[in-house]
Amino acid sequence: MIARALAVSAAVAVLAATPSFAQTSCSVAGQNGKCSPDVVLANPGTMTNPALLKLTVSPTSSPLSPLSVTAAMADMEVAAGVATPVSVSFSVQGNRAWSVQISGAAATWTASAGAWASKPISDLRWSLSSTGATTAMSLTPASVTSGAATAGSASTTVYLRPAVHWATDLPGTYTIGVVFTLTTP
Repeated sequence: MIARALAVSAAVAVLAATPSFAQTSCSVAGQNGKCSPDVVLANPGTMTNPALLKLTVSPTSSPLSPLSVTAAMADMEVAAGVATPVSVSFSVQGNRAWSVQISGAAATWTASAGAWASKPISDLRWSLSSTGATTAMSLTPASVTSGAATAGSASTTVYLRPAVHWATDLPGTYTIGVVFTLTTP
């Protein structure tokens, strides 16, 4: 009776340990009833993990569209732009090194209500500081910041200031798009 129970147990162990697509066998010897087949997979499990990057920008629409900054007499002909900047913040998530760039969306501002139609993109100034030196915006992307793989970078704030000029900036409304680009080095 014991021999018959072992034979049934061995048969069940062979059926349970052997999937229909594998050519593996297992046998049980003794009273312990342990079966340990060797299984080699021709195609082991694989996973493809692409570069995952996420850029979160806030606000998604800036008060610069339409221009809500009103230039004062003291702002005219100031190379750094108007005294009160508009800020845009962003953060990055990525499983690899990354870099964020900034550029203008067009060579000239869109003009309406009598504004000068040829105001260049360089009249929009940007910086990482709310005071001090600024950089002229360009159609060519400029590096803002970069980092290593992260579950969430610290927020980076970019300050935008339009530059205004006595001779060319006629009264009116000026709008311009700003492009933030997330890249991998």
